[in-house]
Amino acid sequence: MKTNIVKIMVALLVVSLFTVMPLAGCAQEAAPAEEAAEEAPAEEAAEEAPAEEEPAEEPAEEETAEEEEAEAKEYKISTYWPAVHPYYESVKKGLDKHAEDFGVEVHSQIGTDWTQPTENEQVEALVAQGYQGLMIFPLDAAGANALYEEVVAQGVYVCNFGAQTQEPTPASFTVATDVKAAAMAAAEKVCEAMDYEGGILNVLEVVTDPNTILRKEGVEEVAAKYDGVEIVQTIGDMTAIEECTEKISNALAAQGDAVNGIVTTGYNPTVAIAQILTEMENDSIAFVGIDDDPAVLKAIEQGYITGTFGQNPYCQGYVTPLLLQYLIDGMETQQDHAFIDTFGVLITEDNLDTFSDELWQAAYDLADSVKGDYFK
Repeated sequence: MKTNIVKIMVALLVVSLFTVMPLAGCAQEAAPAEEAAEEAPAEEAAEEAPAEEEPAEEPAEEETAEEEEAEAKEYKISTYWPAVHPYYESVKKGLDKHAEDFGVEVHSQIGTDWTQPTENEQVEALVAQGYQGLMIFPLDAAGANALYEEVVAQGVYVCNFGAQTQEPTPASFTVATDVKAAAMAAAEKVCEAMDYEGGILNVLEVVTDPNTILRKEGVEEVAAKYDGVEIVQTIGDMTAIEECTEKISNALAAQGDAVNGIVTTGYNPTVAIAQILTEMENDSIAFVGIDDDPAVLKAIEQGYITGTFGQNPYCQGYVTPLLLQYLIDGMETQQDHAFIDTFGVLITEDNLDTFSDELWQAAYDLADSVKGDYFK
């Protein structure tokens, strides 16, 4: 009996051992799994941390630096021209081309009359608006210098365009036609067409314009060179084409056959005479004017006038702002003031189709060379 009880107890003990051992094994395997489950979020967080630490603000800082650099290169430049006039419309073509090629827009300020006091008032207003550089057509060769002294003293750079002030001048540059040389070239062509015999009508435009005095002197010097040539009359102080037409027609009627040649050194008088001689179907009076108005070019093509001197307003509008940009950038000039002659050409029927290309090419060439030629 005791033996059977012992056998039963041994059997139960063996069964218990086989039952507990698998459970113990499961417990040992579950512990690493739980630990892994607990460690996984920490590892994933560690892997994601570098992305959170990347400097998200750096692109914004780079953009700010670029914007500041762009702002530092901005230029505030304006022109001043005394009153509405066809010549300035050609200057504006040069300004537009400058903006296209150099990315710098230039403000245009047009005055109300051809007087120095008005110019003073409007230029002072431009300075008050914060313009850094001004390209100005001076109305009084001496009086404009007083204005320039005030402007330059306030840290604003000034360049003349189209006309020159008396030297010494606070203007850093004058970009203009050598007007006396141009008038002399026109007068020489008229004398040649007259076979150096006869009378010349010398027609001026705005007599207070500093260019007009030089042009008058140039025509007179050429006429004085030839014994058979004389100036029979000088007329001037005219602006609008209607006024020019009236004064010139009266002079021609008064002088009659004494006028064998005409020289004009102003835009509107040139247009007026081109129209007068075209209506006359002129074949006897030699005439050379100035600038390239379509009516003038057509009269040349038709053979009613001899020619016209083509100034280069495109060049003045294209190059002068570039000089002001260099000055604003702090570049030093080689001298206190420099006169830069813009290339001009005598237009006749021989070069009607090519003169415009010559003028624009001269503008491009000058823009390429001014930095090396006039700055240190």
